[in-house]
Amino acid sequence: MWVGAILGVIIVATAIFVVTFDWNKAKGYISASVSKATGRELKINGDLNVDLGWVSKVHASQIQFENARWSTRSQMLEVGLVDVAVDLWQLFKWRVVLPTVTIAQAKMILEKNAAGEANWEFRVASAVTGPIPEKRTEFPVIEKLIVKDSTLLFANQETKTQLELKLAQAEATGFWEKPVTLKAEGTYQKQPLTLSLEGGSYQNLRSATEPYPLEIKLGVGKVRGNIKGHLAEPLEMKGEDVTLDIQGDDMANLFPLVRLVFPSTPPYRLKGRLKHEAQVWSFSPFSGRVGGSDLSGTIRVDTGPQRPVMKADLVSTLLDFKDLAGFIGATPGTASGGATAEEQKPRAATEKNDDRLFPDQPYNLERLKAMDADVQLRAKQILAPNLPIDTLVAKLSLNDGVLKFEPATFGVADGRIELYSTFDGATRPSKITIDARLMQLDLRRLLGTSTFAQKSFGPIQGRINLAGTGESFRELMATASGNTFVVMAGGEVSGLLIELAGLDVAETLGVLVRGDNPVPIRCAVVDLHGQDGQMGVQTLVLDTTDTVIFGEGKIDFRDEQLDLILTPVPKDFSPLSLRSFIRVGGSFKKVSVFPDPIKTGTKSLLAKIANVFMVLVSGVVQPRDLWFGKDIDCATLITGLQEKDPHGVVLKDVQTPSRSKTVAGKQDAAQTTRSRAAKKSHGAVPSTPKAKGG
Repeated sequence: MWVGAILGVIIVATAIFVVTFDWNKAKGYISASVSKATGRELKINGDLNVDLGWVSKVHASQIQFENARWSTRSQMLEVGLVDVAVDLWQLFKWRVVLPTVTIAQAKMILEKNAAGEANWEFRVASAVTGPIPEKRTEFPVIEKLIVKDSTLLFANQETKTQLELKLAQAEATGFWEKPVTLKAEGTYQKQPLTLSLEGGSYQNLRSATEPYPLEIKLGVGKVRGNIKGHLAEPLEMKGEDVTLDIQGDDMANLFPLVRLVFPSTPPYRLKGRLKHEAQVWSFSPFSGRVGGSDLSGTIRVDTGPQRPVMKADLVSTLLDFKDLAGFIGATPGTASGGATAEEQKPRAATEKNDDRLFPDQPYNLERLKAMDADVQLRAKQILAPNLPIDTLVAKLSLNDGVLKFEPATFGVADGRIELYSTFDGATRPSKITIDARLMQLDLRRLLGTSTFAQKSFGPIQGRINLAGTGESFRELMATASGNTFVVMAGGEVSGLLIELAGLDVAETLGVLVRGDNPVPIRCAVVDLHGQDGQMGVQTLVLDTTDTVIFGEGKIDFRDEQLDLILTPVPKDFSPLSLRSFIRVGGSFKKVSVFPDPIKTGTKSLLAKIANVFMVLVSGVVQPRDLWFGKDIDCATLITGLQEKDPHGVVLKDVQTPSRSKTVAGKQDAAQTTRSRAAKKSHGAVPSTPKAKGG
């Protein structure tokens, strides 16, 4: 009885002491203990209360935890309110059960400095057992978690990146044998955020052997992601066997969310297996659609280096060519039938109504420096209704702000175009070089579905060497300097097309009566050279057995204007001809072709009417129908271009004709005489401007 009485007195006295104890006096002890363990100061500026019972409650407010000394932000953690309930009965079952946890007005800052030090690494961390368990079996059971008006900020001075998550309201529930659920709303990178999670029970979570099942649905802005599968180590995000299903309006909008650089794309949806090992994430294999194109392959991202490194191997069975517009700053899918994101539609409408061809959307240089990349894209078939493009194999590299195509090889018109391009975003202004090599392109396919195409064929080869500066594709072309040449030797072209070029009425009528027989092509050469967007014609010649067409003028890349004059010179007599200079002018988007007999221009309607009158008046006295057309020395022309193709990768297989193919009878001798005369004069033509370089 005495022992019982003494124990009863002790228990009652202890209960009275605990109930009446001022827990604020314990704040100093708690702060000192935390500071000693972490090397950082902890302050509880508000009240600290403990309500004891079988379900005890701890209440604290105005908490501050000091940041690392190198940080410009004084506090790593600030919490307005924390309420935690603890079920003491469950401690007898060796379980930590928290019926409710409420956190409000919290602000946590996680950051790394330029030297790679993290503020969550404490100098005495080895002596500390942190509040977050390291093993699944130690994880407490939180039956209800509420987070209100809280912010998480991550800043990395190494990569100059900053991510911000704001939770307006988050609520999670879970029990020992019931699923854990989480719903949250807020903003991420200033974009609306919605999150829902459904996982296994706490019994699953605390099991050391069972994989933990979960399904996460995430929405950020217009990006929607769904992750479903299992995690072997959920607290460490290891051993996952999950599927990621992601969709959005533009892959370029993923950059603020995952700090990976993608070109602007039409709406997309991709699905595949997501894996994680150490600092390497992989999305492999995946498949889906981007705009009108199917896409599959593998993506691997190593987050260990200072700049993340992405390696991707992408394959498309059918690639819509319009979906590649984002690579040059244009809006993808803007052509008829293309898929365009809602936020892209205003820009797409502007581009459609713009009288300029080259896009002026500025390149985002900050993004080019955010990561390195090595990407390969293979397209087995390309959908391009107005272009003879068949296949694509592109190798792209990005290193320290320098973007390269090494190369991008297009299968075009039964030949190929190899594009070697460098965009140096590490300099100001950005430097861009383009080296495009045209190899064995078929004239027939280049002419499209026109009636002339059926009567034409021949191999076209050439090279485009340009360099410029600018922050958009339009600025690049406005400053472009370099040379361009296109060569064709052999083949045939529509006879009707040649006669129409010379305004030969009689011959045109004859072709219409007897049929459009192809005319052999001896050679065709276009050679341009210029600086600062002004490209002048060095040589422009099309030599057939029927007619020689010379050209002169310039091409203005700055204002996107054409100003060319074509001079057709026939090699035979025609009793009825309206021979005239032909002016090719207008903008790149709206090309105009019109006779200009005395080179007065064709810009106004009045000028065009006057030109038609002059053609009719002067046509009867045109001297160019009197066999003045002569064969061009094609071999000399093409050989001269070898200097602009030093490695011989373009012109190595060109076969140049030594003279024109003869026709018959007297014309054969006359043609031979004219050919010899042409070689002596290098293609000079009486009554016409001398062909430069010819």
